[in-house]
Amino acid sequence: MRRAITLMAMITCAAVAVAGQATQPPAVKLQRGETAVPGECLPKEELDLNRALQALTRPTRGVEAGPNADDPLRFNPHYFVGKWTIEGVLPDSPLGPAGELTGVETIRYTGNCTYDSTLQAKGPGGAFTVKSQLVYDRQASYMVRLEQDSRGFQLLKTGSIGGDAGGYFSHHWDAPEVTYKGKRIHLKGTTFLASPDNHRLRMQMSVDGQPLQNFGTLWWKRG
Repeated sequence: MRRAITLMAMITCAAVAVAGQATQPPAVKLQRGETAVPGECLPKEELDLNRALQALTRPTRGVEAGPNADDPLRFNPHYFVGKWTIEGVLPDSPLGPAGELTGVETIRYTGNCTYDSTLQAKGPGGAFTVKSQLVYDRQASYMVRLEQDSRGFQLLKTGSIGGDAGGYFSHHWDAPEVTYKGKRIHLKGTTFLASPDNHRLRMQMSVDGQPLQNFGTLWWKRG
C-alpha cells in the first residue's frame, strides 16, 4: 500500500512539473532573416526582438534557463540620435586647464549604420567644436568614432559594445596616441549607456608615456 501511495505521489509530481513547463510563457527568440528597414541600422528581426523583450511582463530568462532562455537585447545605435546637453568637470591636462566643461551635441543618422555628430563645447580654455563620424558594426558589436577637434587634433575611438541581462550597454574604447602642443596624449574610456535619456563618459589619459590617470567624467542628457 505504501509503495502504491509513493508511486502515485511521484506520478502526481511529474504531472505537475510537466504542466508547469507547458504553461511557461514562450521564450523570446530572434527570428531568422535580415529584412532591412528604411532609416534604421538594425534589421526588422532585431527590432522585433527588442520590442518583444521590452514588452515582457516577466523577468527575462538567461542562459541558465537552457532552451527556454530569451535571446539577449540587441544594441541599437539609434540610441545616440538627437540632441544632447553635456556637462562635467575635467582635470588639468595638455588639452586645457581644470574646470567645468559644458556643451551640446547633435547626432543624426546618415545610413548604413553610420552617424555624424557636431559637438559645440566650452571649457576653461575656451570654446571648441568636434565633428565626428560614428560607424557601428552590428555583427561584431563594435563601434568606431572618428573625431575632428577644432583645437587641432584627431581622435579615433574604437572598441566593442557589451550589454547585460538588464539591457544596459557600455562602449569600451581606446584611441591611438596623438601629439598636441608637444605632448603625446593617449586617451581611453568607457561610455555607460545608463538610460534612454542619459549616459556618461568616464575617461583616462596618459601623457608622454606615463601611466593612465583619471581624466574625469562627462554626462550626456537628452534634450
